[in-house]
Formats: sequence, structure tokens, C-alpha cells
Amino acid sequence: MPTNSIPTKSFSSRALDLLASVKFAVAVVAIIAAACIAGTLLPQGTEVAQYLAKHPAATQRMQWLGKLGLTHIFQSWWFIGMLCLLAATTAVCSTRRFSTVLRTAGFARRRALGSMLTHISILLILTGGVIRGVWGEKGYLEFREGEVTSAFVTETGPKTLPFQLQLAKFEVEGYDKKQPTVEDGLFVIKTADNSQKLLSAKVGLEQSFEDYKITVLKYIPDFMVDTATKEITSRSDEPRNPAILVAVNGPTYQNHRWLFAKFPDFSMPAKGTTPTGPSPLQLVFAAQLKRMPAGPVKTFRSTVILPTGQHTLEVNRPLKYGGYTFYQSGYNPRDLAYTSFEVVKDPGVPVVYAGFGLMLVGLFIVFYLNPWLDDRRKRA
Repeated sequence: MPTNSIPTKSFSSRALDLLASVKFAVAVVAIIAAACIAGTLLPQGTEVAQYLAKHPAATQRMQWLGKLGLTHIFQSWWFIGMLCLLAATTAVCSTRRFSTVLRTAGFARRRALGSMLTHISILLILTGGVIRGVWGEKGYLEFREGEVTSAFVTETGPKTLPFQLQLAKFEVEGYDKKQPTVEDGLFVIKTADNSQKLLSAKVGLEQSFEDYKITVLKYIPDFMVDTATKEITSRSDEPRNPAILVAVNGPTYQNHRWLFAKFPDFSMPAKGTTPTGPSPLQLVFAAQLKRMPAGPVKTFRSTVILPTGQHTLEVNRPLKYGGYTFYQSGYNPRDLAYTSFEVVKDPGVPVVYAGFGLMLVGLFIVFYLNPWLDDRRKRA
């Protein structure tokens, strides 16, 4: 006698049913959520080095977390795999919603259409996350005014930029608008007993130091010598190579010399002058043309030179160029010619934005358009 048998589903059918299961999707979302919480609480990538600099005692713990893959969660294979798994469940649900759209008409079709668009939007957002995890880059670069670089440092090592970046200027702005001037210091040291005195570097002001009269005759913000005429000129109005011409007059010594803020051990006699003998004084131009504001810091910004010209970035106003985004991230209070940028390349952003846009359309259909059309249908 024939016996009734329950047809068995193929492996592919069971796999599709599993991916379409709400319980399975919730479990995957829970794992991803837990990973995101851990990635928020624990230092990630290049943040680990900064964290260890402040907490050296945590070195062993961070090494242990690194071996578990918890210091680079968002770039780890298992996190990207979970995103792909969630994307697969969303794709299966979207396909089934699409079949419903094709089979039905009227209100049922519109309801299925809104649900389908919402599922597709989630799929796009997840796809953008996978793209970022696989092809995205994140790191930092540090340089000083005038330096040119075409690379930055990531967790896995240095990465090359497809263009050159030069730091033209770095500024720290405080709520106090007073800016430093060249009058902020001419440091004079007597070589005999190392006695010292801080004098003003104001141009034209004659000051006394023991038996000597010291006068600043001229200030050049960006010193250079014209190779053709041998004349002293300034390349720009920015204090990139500040120098002052100082006249020293004493009972047995007279001299005119150029002093340089960036090269305190170097001086140069003025054109057409000759010292009357060895200098009894050591003069150092210690103009602090860049210094921390006296009060709280309002913001700090950088002016950089790219192939398209000059651009400015500051805190909360990043710079985007060539597929990369540069964030103003830090500075050294003891060296205000130095700064650091965070560098991010995220090719998945357009896909994520498209997903959010599609989600708005799908939710509008589900929660606004369908109820409004249904209400009109009932009143007709």
C-alpha cells in the first residue's frame, strides 16, 4: 500500500527559509549591536596608541584585546561577515516582497512595495558598511608648517595618498583676539657671566644693556637674500623665517647683524658693515610669534596646499579631497607649528546615503501614503 510521506525540502530551500526567519535576523542584529557597543567603548585602530600613551599600564590588556580582534572590530572579517549575513537575510526578504508586488494589485501591492523599498534601503546601508570595512581606510598624519607629505599612517602601516599635501599655516585661536607681535622678545646674553635680560624687539626703540646701546633697525617676516642684487627682501608677509637687524654700539664695539628666530645659533652681518672686533654679547632673537592664547582655546585650523590650491580645515569643518576626508585632530602646545590630521577614506558613504534616501521613501509609503489612500478608498 502506498504510504503518505512528507516531502523534504532541499538544502537551498531550508537555507532561504532560515535567512527569511525573523528570529534569525534578530539574532544577527543582536550580535552586530553588541559588536558596535564594544567598538564604541574600546579604543579602535590608531586610537590604541594614543590610549596607551596616556595609560601605559594597560599595555598587556590591550595586547590581549588585540589578539581577540576587539581593537579593530569594524575592519575584522567576522564583523564584515555578520554584515554580509544580515544583508543576505534582507535580500531574501526583499525578493519575497518583490514577488508579492508582482502577484498583487491595489492596496496590497502598495503595502508590499513600501515594505520592499524599506528592506532594499537596509540592504544598501549594510552594503555601504561592507564596502567601508573592505576598501575603507582610516589613519592619521603629523607634520609641521612648510612640510609636504603624500602618505599617512594606518593601523596596518603607512598608506600612500594619490596626491601631495603641504601644510602652509597652522593657527590656534583663542577667545582673546590679541595676537603676538615681533615685540615679544629680543633675548640678550652676556658671555662673560651668562647674565641675561629680555629686551623688546620693537623697531626703532633704543635700549641699554650695561655699557651697550641696542637698537632694532628692521624686521623681516620671511627673510631671503636676492641672489642677483644681494638685497634683503621678504618672500611673504607670513612669519615663516622672521629676522631682525640689530645695531649694537658700545665704548669699544659697534656692529650691525641680522638675527633669526628659527636659527638662534646663526647670525649674518648687515651689507656694507664690518664689526669692530669679536662680539662681547651673544644675541638671540627669541620672538615667540606663535604662542598659545592666554585664555581658553576657541578653535584651531590649518591652511593646506593641494593641487587645486589652498584650502582651510578646522575643528568641526573637515576638508574633502580626492576621495579622502581630513579632520583637524590635534596640536602640540609647545610647538604651534606642528599639527595632526585624521584621514578617512570611506567609499561606502554614497551607498549608505542612497539607502537612507530609499528608506525615507519606503517609510513614507508605509506610514503616510498607504493610510491616506486607504482612508480615501473607505470614504468613496
